[in-house]
Amino acid sequence: MPVRVMVSARIDDKNREAFEAAYRAVAAVVSGTPGHIRDELLRDVEEPGRYILLAEWESEKAFRTWEDAPSHREMAAPMFPYWSGGGIERRIFDLRARLDTVPSGA
Repeated sequence: MPVRVMVSARIDDKNREAFEAAYRAVAAVVSGTPGHIRDELLRDVEEPGRYILLAEWESEKAFRTWEDAPSHREMAAPMFPYWSGGGIERRIFDLRARLDTVPSGA
């Protein structure tokens, strides 16, 4: 069953562009990892220093295999200098339903 991994982080204003560039570099390296489907980076419009990193994996096992591998820290290292204040939260969610169609009039 697919899972979504959500990481919430706060990034200092002066580091936002550099963090976004680091995220793109990390996402490019992670792409192609067995079990990895996609990544998204979301920035809060009301609080621009708050980000959500959203990754989709084929299964929790696939994600945890990657997370536990020594290469994980090496792959993610470009983002580490930008985390501020230790306010990072990571959660894993089972994908229970997906609505792939947009209702008419939306």
